[in-house]
Amino acid sequence: MLLTLRYHETAQRPASAAFLRGADPAAWLRELSRWNLPAAQLTCYLVPESIRSVQVAGLFVVAAGDLPADVLEPYGREADGRLYVPVGATLWPATAPGELAGALLWPRQLLHPGIGLVGFDTADELDLATLLDCPASRPTDWSRARPGLAPRPRLQQVRVLQPTVEEVVQSIQEEVGTVPLAQLPGLADDQTGPLQTAFDNLRHWLLRVGAGLWRIRPRPLLIDWGFFGKVLGGAALVLGVLALMALLFSALGSHSVAGLIMLVVMLGRLFMRLLNERSPAPTAPRRPAPAAPARPGFGQRVEQWLNRRIHNLEQKRQNEIERLLKLFGESLEEALKYAIPLGGPYQDRGRAPESARLGQRNTEFNLGRLGGGGRVDAWNLDSYRHSLSLRYRAAATQEINAGRFKKAAYIYAHLLGDYPAAANTLEQGGFCREAAALYKDHLHNKPAAAKCLENGGLLLEAAELYAELKEHEKAGDLHQRLAQPALAARHYERGVALLLDNHDHPAAARLLAHKLVDTGRAQEVLLQGWASPKQPEVCLRQYFDLLAAAPGADLSAPVRTIFAEHTPRERRVPLLRVLATLSEKHPAPTLLSTARDIAYEVVSTEAAAGNLAHLSLLRHFVPDDRLLAADCGRFISQPRARPATGPTAGLTTSPLDPTIHWKAALTHRHQWVAVGVRDERLHLARGNWYGQVEYYSWITPVPAGTEIVLVADEQHGPRIILRPSEQLSLETKYLPQNKYFAEALTVECPSWLPPWPARVCLLPDGGTATARLQNGNIVVERYLAEGKRRVPFAHPFAEGNPDEYANGRNWPAELLYRDGMYYSYWQHWLVCWAEDGRGRTHQLPDGEILQLVPSPYTPKLQLAIAMQEDLFNWEPTQPISNEPLPAFLSTYSLAGNLQFVGPEHLVVLDDSCVALLRWEEKGYDEVRLIELKSTPVAVLATRDRQQFAVLEESGHISLHQISDD
Repeated sequence: MLLTLRYHETAQRPASAAFLRGADPAAWLRELSRWNLPAAQLTCYLVPESIRSVQVAGLFVVAAGDLPADVLEPYGREADGRLYVPVGATLWPATAPGELAGALLWPRQLLHPGIGLVGFDTADELDLATLLDCPASRPTDWSRARPGLAPRPRLQQVRVLQPTVEEVVQSIQEEVGTVPLAQLPGLADDQTGPLQTAFDNLRHWLLRVGAGLWRIRPRPLLIDWGFFGKVLGGAALVLGVLALMALLFSALGSHSVAGLIMLVVMLGRLFMRLLNERSPAPTAPRRPAPAAPARPGFGQRVEQWLNRRIHNLEQKRQNEIERLLKLFGESLEEALKYAIPLGGPYQDRGRAPESARLGQRNTEFNLGRLGGGGRVDAWNLDSYRHSLSLRYRAAATQEINAGRFKKAAYIYAHLLGDYPAAANTLEQGGFCREAAALYKDHLHNKPAAAKCLENGGLLLEAAELYAELKEHEKAGDLHQRLAQPALAARHYERGVALLLDNHDHPAAARLLAHKLVDTGRAQEVLLQGWASPKQPEVCLRQYFDLLAAAPGADLSAPVRTIFAEHTPRERRVPLLRVLATLSEKHPAPTLLSTARDIAYEVVSTEAAAGNLAHLSLLRHFVPDDRLLAADCGRFISQPRARPATGPTAGLTTSPLDPTIHWKAALTHRHQWVAVGVRDERLHLARGNWYGQVEYYSWITPVPAGTEIVLVADEQHGPRIILRPSEQLSLETKYLPQNKYFAEALTVECPSWLPPWPARVCLLPDGGTATARLQNGNIVVERYLAEGKRRVPFAHPFAEGNPDEYANGRNWPAELLYRDGMYYSYWQHWLVCWAEDGRGRTHQLPDGEILQLVPSPYTPKLQLAIAMQEDLFNWEPTQPISNEPLPAFLSTYSLAGNLQFVGPEHLVVLDDSCVALLRWEEKGYDEVRLIELKSTPVAVLATRDRQQFAVLEESGHISLHQISDD
């Protein structure tokens, strides 16, 4: 049979061997060491040059493991591993597997394209140790050796020299250019030079000061001012003369003859009046004159004239704003150059002289100008603030759509004072360094800055920031991506130490096993976790999973050891639950037999003590007996005598960890989630109403006094947003679906959300929305699930003083989204609005709204609104009467947690009691008042519609009946 090789562009089989060309053993060993494979996995053969020459042409190596992808001459298997051919070639003509195997003579054959077919017997295997020559040591005295030059320090990192923010902004400014407003079409007749502008500023200042001093001039007929009055009067006179002189020069410059004549006459009359006052004429008896209408005196006329001139200047400023609004519709590029900032913490750093002209501004985002604002000319924008805000936001959206992200960031930061939106816009545009600086230095949001740097590929800077936040696992991952394993391992070890200090054994073991590849230490940590009160079952499952991952692992012996040596009596039932899952996951006969024996012993002991609840676990260990589960169920359900309980008795469930100070909790369908703080660490408990509780924790330090709010909406998905009052870097916790919990949950603390106390709600598409008052508008920011910012919109809110409402209580108010409408409140104003402009506002009686809670039990939207002592019921979708109606007048505070526990029942928490309310025809009636031992934290709806639960800050959970029978 004559076989030839035909080559192809792609590989035809995986590489399992390689041919190392050449006769140099040192080169062979260098190449083999580069593969990082144990010598025991390599089988080597010497390959001759040809059938006529025994000179070595190379080394043929067969590997039991995976070969590197960059091997020069890889070979693959044919005929069940007896023939090796190049991976990119096929045999021709094609042969049947049995035919090819029958034609081969040796255990292994190499079909080389140049040498031909070479066969190898078992005795031809080469021991790699024979390639090493170790001569005997020479009797040389090396004691006189001296250290030479120290080696140069090893290169640790290479950074690309990035331009500074100022250099980037300067280069953009040179490209943009500016055009004076006076040069735009239609405005040539109204242009002024710099000298005239400065003169106008001086004139306006003199007019204001002169008018103010004229009002407080001395009145000799009313009071004797003495020397102080003379000085003040003289100053007022001098300033008035200066103002008139300024107007005189202005009239000369503008060629106004009428104005010039009027000013000369006024100056003359003023001079004559002064002469008359200094040289009074002898008084003589006069004949009384007839009464005539009183005319304003000279002082009053001067004051009126000054006020008219000031009013004219203010009218020019208003005209300038009107011209700015008109310019937005004609030329957005030019309008932005003259736009007036509406707000921001760095705006008023002193007052500049008032002017009737809008000055130019650079329209590019400048990070250096945010914190060092100079003096500004404050304009009265009360009647134009809403219009300007809408124009600015529309301009920002237009710039984003056009791809000019820096100009959009300029609008958000410099004009609107919306720094979160400016940072998000820069991040979308790829200006991650500038966005990170804005997050870190101006918003004090280091988690968002680190995430921004990571997304922008600035991994080293991001790793340093993650290390500051004590997110050492994330920092280690970034160092791994930078090919810095030593730094990565250092951060992983720090992460393990923090996790163990926080008693989070599962997370520490995962880091040891998967990141540090130290399964031995991971198993020791998991055994410590099995002995600890926190997540023991999770630790034991993870321990057996690590053992099962080893090749050929037999879990029966470790199971016996755990039961005999590491399981006290109170942990036997949890061990049984773990073994039930383990037997299904690893169905080995020996493991099943061992687990069955342990199950029989544990269940019989529990049944003898009267605990029959665990009989149903036997079905997991006897899978072939289909009747066992039904028999156990019938036996457990047999009627037995039970102690009587009162209708309102508190049926107590298993308490939570009492060492944790619990702060917030909520229910999500048939499970609940609670968060608390212990040892400056945040902890989370997830439980159901069958007594199963899982614990999770974060290692990020939590400052003292930090408040926690949980935001969730069952109608909009399984996400739970954790809102701390301080900026914290908290990784997302994924609470998996398992046999105890039918639905998986995600608990996250997005760093890209606006800081506390911005109100937040979830959207049906998996996104998030926030709302806040700014410049008389309700500004709604929407984000996708990954944090990308969508186009915002604004809804007018012109009730009262919006700025006063925006700076209200330091607690996030509720925000609700239902069927395209948003619902929220500011002080005593209840507001609902939509993106299309629909909306309405309701004013409640004097006071402040404290809570807005929806009912999950009614088909149409029903809201409970709590004030300090009043409770309102609101059904906004009712076609006839959709006004908030008074529903309850309380004798205690309604500032605590408020929760619906049924279609007609509502629970209110006070400092130390629980009030159960029931809806009647026109309002709520109090059913009962329940006293508690400690401060309640949250009301939790249970799976039983006739019960509700209350979580206290001590961790105690009590069940209470709803029925009032």
